[in-house]
This record gives sequence, structure tokens and C-alpha cells, in this order.
Amino acid sequence: MTFNKSIVFTFASKVSVSALGLIMVVLISRNLGAVGRGQLSLFISSIALVQLIADFGNSTAIINLSYKINQRKLWLSSLIWIAGICLLSFVVLYFLRHLPYYYLIPFAAFFFSAINLNQMLLMGNQEIGKRNLSLLVQPFVLLILFGVFFYNSNLAIDSYPIALSLALFISFVVSFLFIRKYIKNTREPFVFEPSILKQGLLVQGAQAIQFFNYRLNFFLIAFLINDAALGLYSNAIVICESVWILGHSIGQIQHMKILNTPDLKEQVKLTTRLVYVNFLGTLGICLVLVFIPNSFWVLLFSNDFSQIGDLFIYLFPGVLAFSISNIYNHYFHAKSDFKRILNYNLMGLLGGVLMAIILMPNYGVIGACLAWSLGLIISMVFYLLGYKKIISNIF
Repeated sequence: MTFNKSIVFTFASKVSVSALGLIMVVLISRNLGAVGRGQLSLFISSIALVQLIADFGNSTAIINLSYKINQRKLWLSSLIWIAGICLLSFVVLYFLRHLPYYYLIPFAAFFFSAINLNQMLLMGNQEIGKRNLSLLVQPFVLLILFGVFFYNSNLAIDSYPIALSLALFISFVVSFLFIRKYIKNTREPFVFEPSILKQGLLVQGAQAIQFFNYRLNFFLIAFLINDAALGLYSNAIVICESVWILGHSIGQIQHMKILNTPDLKEQVKLTTRLVYVNFLGTLGICLVLVFIPNSFWVLLFSNDFSQIGDLFIYLFPGVLAFSISNIYNHYFHAKSDFKRILNYNLMGLLGGVLMAIILMPNYGVIGACLAWSLGLIISMVFYLLGYKKIISNIF
């Protein structure tokens, strides 16, 4: 598959995943309102937090390592780490029983992380088609099961976590079938591969910081404001994150292209060109969304979400900033420069948290949106300066 076709196919699959996710958000918002949406957002964010820790042994460095290390050893080592963290989280979550559906959080985190592991090995083996197909399984099955449970039973809000658990299990089985031939049994005895933790410490450390850049406000709004405000904010963030599909699609193919391109100047030229492409594409999508009236969002989600359009003006500077830093991030990742990524993300997190502390008490959800954008802008500035320093030594 050519470079451009890979980007198009990856973009199409991610658009499909986003569309399925948006349909799910619409169904939840219309049937459960802002409060129900807020409760489920807290549930999903809690799963993501456990997965974040599990992924210290399941970071995106797996893609790079798959070129160097026996893949069965990588897969088993990572899976053992994931299982251990998720089992340990049961103990912690017992003391946090006020969290929605706390007992399902470790189960869901395990399968999210294991599916991600399988998909990264597919990426490492340049199985773009199978990886993209596997992305579609979980959201598609979730949507079907949620519809069946919600509209044919009295489960109401309970329909979502039950449907999610089943969808994750099915998705894991499918992704495992895709990756099975690469992790087939060998005569080599299994020994836990420590490089997944050595690499993961820096890679996932950066991802952890980025996670809090994206998600810290979810917890702050839930505990400082209310579930309805969290529901409004989370839907606005869902729309913003869907805009990043273009950049994530470009970045993932860029990553593999750099790994297979020894010429340093060509790597830089590719990265610089893709920064402009991604920024202009993201800007175009943002301009379209800005001019959509609030009445559309009310029609789509319900009256509880009438202020979503007003939040975009505060969120889109962050979206555009991330469109730039995302491509630089993939460049540094392909070069295994994980420490740089961690430091730049940390600067954004510190700036975003400081802004949240200053702005949220007086401006509520709008303050959260401003803080989110400012954190991403700060991070982008560091990425830009770091990249310019690198290329000055190449040309």
C-alpha cells in the first residue's frame, strides 16, 4: 500500500470510528441527558486512568521494538504487565466505590490495553489494513449491543457499561486473530522482556502527562462543579478530538515512513510538509464547526447541550495548537526521542493546570476550556522550538 493510500485508508477508518462514537454520544445524550452523560464520562475517564498505568508496559514503543525483538516475547511480557496492573487496581478501586461502575473499570482497562497492544504489533508489521479494520470492531459492536440492551430492557444507564464490556471482549478476540501468526509459539524459552518497561517509562510518562492535559478537567469539573457541567464539557471535547482524526491518521503513517527512511533530510522534509497539511486541514474543519448554530447541537444532543457551540471558540485554539505539535510528536517518537516528548508535554500540563486553578473558580466550564487550550498551546511552542533546533543541525 502506498504512503498516500495508507493515509487515506487510515483516515477513513478513523472517521468511521469517530462517527460510530458520535452516534453513541448522541444516543446517550438524548436519552440520559447531561447528568447521565457526565456519569458515563467519569466512568470512561476512570478506565482510561487505569489503562494509562497499564500502558507503562504497553507503550507505543512496542511499534519500534517489534523491529528488533521477538514479538511473542514482547506480546507476553506486555500482557503480563497489563494483567498485573489491572488486578492491582481492583484493590484500589474498592476504596473508591463512589465511582460509577467501579467494579467494571479494571476489566475494561485490561481489554482496552490488550487490544491496543495487538494493534501496535499490527502497525509494527505494517499490517495497516488489518489494524484499521480492528479499530472498527469495538465501536460498531458497542453501538449494536447498546441499542439492543437499552431499547429492549429496563437497564437504562446500565446498558452502556454492560455493552462496553462485551464489545471489548469481542474486539480483543478479533485483534488477536489478526496478530496470531506473528506471535506463534517458538522454541525460544520465554523470559520477561524488560525493554518494554525501560522504553515505556519515558514513552508512557509522556502519554501520562498528555492524558492529564486532556482529562484532568473531567475530574475537576465532576468534583468542583457537577455532572451536568461535565456532560456538556465532555461532549464539546468529543467534537474537538474528532477533528484530530486527520492529524492522527497522518502521524501514524508518517511514523512508519520515518522508521523506513534512513535519509535524515527526507525525514525532516516529510515532517515539515505534513505539519502544513495537517494544520490547514484542521483549520478548515474548525471553521466549519464554528459557524454551526447552537440550534443544531440542541437538535443533535438535546436541550441540555445548548451551550456547546459557545465553548468551541475557547477550545479551537488548543485544537489547532495540537495539530502542529502532533506531527512533531510523531517525528520525535519515530526517532525514539521519548525524553523530549515527555518534557514538552510536561510544560503543557503544568501551564494548563495553573490556568485551570486560576480560571475555573471564576469562569466554570469556560475556564476549563481556556485552560485546556492554553496548556496545548504551551506544549506546541516547546515542540516547535525543539524541532527547529534539531533541523538546524541537519541542514
